[in-house]
Amino acid sequence: MNLLNRSTAKLGLRAEVTCPHCWNKFAPHEIRWISAHPDLTGDEKVGEDAQLRFLPSRFNFSGQAIDMKGVACSDLACPNCHLKVPRALLEMKPLFFSILGAPGSGKSYYIASMVWALRKMLSQYFLLSFGDADPISNQVLNDYEEKLFLNPNPDELVALPKTEKEGDLYQGVSINERTVWFAKPFVFSIQPDSDHPYGNKSKLLAHTICLYDNAGEHFLPGGVSANSPGTQHLSHSQALFFLFDPTQHSQIRQRCTIESSDPQMGEHGWSNRQDQVLFEAASRIRTQAGLPQNEKYKRPLIVVVTKYDAWKFLLGDQELNATQVIRQSRQGIHMIDLDQIKNISNQVRSVIFEDAPEFVNAAESFSEDVTYIPVSSLGHAPEVSETGGLAVRPSLIRPCWTEIPFLYALHKVVPKLIPAAKSKSSPGKQQNKSGNTSKPQIQKESGA
Repeated sequence: MNLLNRSTAKLGLRAEVTCPHCWNKFAPHEIRWISAHPDLTGDEKVGEDAQLRFLPSRFNFSGQAIDMKGVACSDLACPNCHLKVPRALLEMKPLFFSILGAPGSGKSYYIASMVWALRKMLSQYFLLSFGDADPISNQVLNDYEEKLFLNPNPDELVALPKTEKEGDLYQGVSINERTVWFAKPFVFSIQPDSDHPYGNKSKLLAHTICLYDNAGEHFLPGGVSANSPGTQHLSHSQALFFLFDPTQHSQIRQRCTIESSDPQMGEHGWSNRQDQVLFEAASRIRTQAGLPQNEKYKRPLIVVVTKYDAWKFLLGDQELNATQVIRQSRQGIHMIDLDQIKNISNQVRSVIFEDAPEFVNAAESFSEDVTYIPVSSLGHAPEVSETGGLAVRPSLIRPCWTEIPFLYALHKVVPKLIPAAKSKSSPGKQQNKSGNTSKPQIQKESGA
């Protein structure tokens, strides 16, 4: 081990860091610092209004770089794209999760509801510390959470802005005299508490989670270009979350209009070929990862079937509660029940396949590990506002199962963080293409 590697290990830094924006890999000693003095502005890549990025030669006793005006700095940047890199990425192993779907599928509402639920669920049931690794990177998401769940006027109609192709979740960088738009992730840290079964290995199991949300237009024809490589995270992601919106499928809408009064089932809904959106994403992953066309994707593809409140009668009006898939052992350890998730997955797959077989075929021809999970980000139908758009009243929001896809993905990627209950499935059961047992029934909760 050379001197640099020994210093890196002593400081608790990773030997190699991956930029969550441009995917450049670099050693910790190569990282740029962001100047703190207000006069040191004008960066060649991030822009004339941005603070200068620099490679320091002076540090204070706390290990902070000193900029050219003698001010201690705290923010770091990638040496390639000069975009800000949260310090947690230098210390914890990263996990990359991508959320994608057609325009109007409800990604912003889903992510806000999911993270809001996880902030409580991970600590209460799984003894995991979960929080913002970089509050500035997560500011957009924090604003969404406040608008939906901490709104001082809970009975007034509110709406989240649509994710734009070059909006708040993207940042432009000047490269070779052109502006390139990189995706900006939401960044979290997660690690076991002292009471967790692996609490004594907290440092080894600590991870930084980078969560990406793309505008649906990025996956429509012509949605990608050399100046907008915002979907590169797909090939790096340990799990993909594809939001399938039943209200955007004409056949499913026809079945639901009899029972559902959701305005998204009518003229206020969107219509997109969601199988084509998934095909486009799959094509980019194959190209970026160098996968042959006949080779299936090995990582989990979780089909998050949104707006469950609008179509739940197709699943027998089953009321879903997170505790249905969380079991507790005699030792008091909470585990995720994979049998329950597979049972629900199989039922949801059957519902989708009846009217949208083209989407099921697209998912299962791409990935060898497909799971279908129903969620409702709001728990009720939105209302038509005075401006003609759709909006919600925070006081009525009751999310359903929004945290389950993440818990399932985290178990698949880092099983020690989210343990699984022992499977009760017998070897003789038939399995469908997605690996779920046939003719499932919802099981009653039981101890491990």
